[in-house]
Amino acid sequence: MTSDRDASAPDRLAALLQTELLDSPPEPGFDRVTRLATRLLAAPASIIALVDRDRQFFKSSVGLCEPWASLRETPLSHSFCQHVVTTAQPLVVVDASEHPLVKDNLAVPSLGVIAYLGVPLKLPSGEVIGALCAIDHVPRPWNEEDIAQLTELSEIVMDEIALRTENARRRTIEQHQRVLVHELNHRVKNTLALVDSVIALSIRADTALTEFGEVLRGRIAALTRSHALALDRGREALGLDELVQAELAPLQCDRVAVEGPAVQLAPGIALYLSMGLHELITNAVKYGALSNDGGHVALSWTVDDGRLKLSWQESGGPPVAPPARNGFGSLLFERILGAALKGEVTRDFATDGVKVTFDLPLTP
Repeated sequence: MTSDRDASAPDRLAALLQTELLDSPPEPGFDRVTRLATRLLAAPASIIALVDRDRQFFKSSVGLCEPWASLRETPLSHSFCQHVVTTAQPLVVVDASEHPLVKDNLAVPSLGVIAYLGVPLKLPSGEVIGALCAIDHVPRPWNEEDIAQLTELSEIVMDEIALRTENARRRTIEQHQRVLVHELNHRVKNTLALVDSVIALSIRADTALTEFGEVLRGRIAALTRSHALALDRGREALGLDELVQAELAPLQCDRVAVEGPAVQLAPGIALYLSMGLHELITNAVKYGALSNDGGHVALSWTVDDGRLKLSWQESGGPPVAPPARNGFGSLLFERILGAALKGEVTRDFATDGVKVTFDLPLTP
């Protein structure tokens, strides 16, 4: 013997709400089950009913009369399925007019429910959220095979609901992750802006730091630009052409020829590559092809077997001499773009123009 459950229990109603099925549009997966139920049981009507606090919502129905078929719900005064929920057991009604539990239920005159067979829709947590039922408009005995078939169909419904619930859970988690990443990105952006401000104030306080400070601010600006591309677009990959244009934009000149196919970069690779491009541009402006009026730069890239091969070729600038010592750019190319990213960076200090090539994996 089973005791009745409270259909309005907060845990049950919360579990029902989390399925995101209430007031949702019809869906083929559920409609197939109700159609199959009417054929297997030779019943004129079948319903997937979700029992809410004061109503039952029809996720799917076949053979239901109007206006209820269009309304897709009834008050609980018109519900047999609520009793399936409260008992968590199948409800078998041969003739509603003689059944003590439902003989006064308004579903009898309004929906023509005379014979009824309903089985519970139970979540893995044990909460019963509704019922799958078959309906006849005349008295009818239901046998054990009818109950077995309807129960098996109810398991298909619950598999569909479980899949939807899992997808909803994943969407919620992904949304939370997006919010957290977005907040983190904003904080990083604000931190970079704060660091830049501190450097600017330090330069004003000590003019001896001016040259070093401006170089450092330029590097931070490069980080900020690449970071902003990811932040503002909210993407998991950045276009190399966008990255290049962002780094070239401060130059406001047309002496850098850019050519290459569309390439998507992981944010980590894009971040370091933007720093590398910034160093090349800075050196070209100070000492190389962009330090006079006649120099040019050819920036091109190709993709081969999952690797990015990028070339920076200067021409028309002052005569080139190898640097006397390794600076920040050298360390960046060798230790980060080279070793850390499992790439190769080669530099050729030819007298007619510096040439730098990058060979980097497209995935970290």
